[in-house]
Amino acid sequence: MRNCGIVIVLLLGACKASAPTGSSAYFEDLSVHRPVLSETKKADTLPSIRMESFSPMYGHIKSEMDSIINVSIAQNKKGKLVDGYTLLVYTGNDRDEANDVRYRVSNSFPNLNPKGSYRQPNFQVRAGRFTDRLKAHQALNSVKKEFPKALLVPERFKISYE
Repeated sequence: MRNCGIVIVLLLGACKASAPTGSSAYFEDLSVHRPVLSETKKADTLPSIRMESFSPMYGHIKSEMDSIINVSIAQNKKGKLVDGYTLLVYTGNDRDEANDVRYRVSNSFPNLNPKGSYRQPNFQVRAGRFTDRLKAHQALNSVKKEFPKALLVPERFKISYE
């Protein structure tokens, strides 16, 4: 029995919690750096809100957004962008040659209404606007007789419904 008592004492001693290893005697009071919040009544802090202060007025973001939307709606009513085809008759960096090609296309094919443009560094002459690929190929075949380097290119353009 005596041996049992010694074993129990040794086991209890071994199970004793050890002291924390990182403890130190340093202590600093940081409460002086915390902001002090004063007690106020909630009714005093809330501003009085009147509905007429939210009415649209000049310079208000809602009225600006409405005007932008109205402009967009008006532009959409004017026409719709559609995918189509046009004939690229000339592309190069010679302005005089581009003007000559545009003049020759307008004389030979007046219904195609050729237009010249400058997309740096090239001048381009485009003719016709087609939404039907079959009609575009027919026009391309007739134009290729006089301008063998003409191409059919996809393009988006506006169509007016009025």
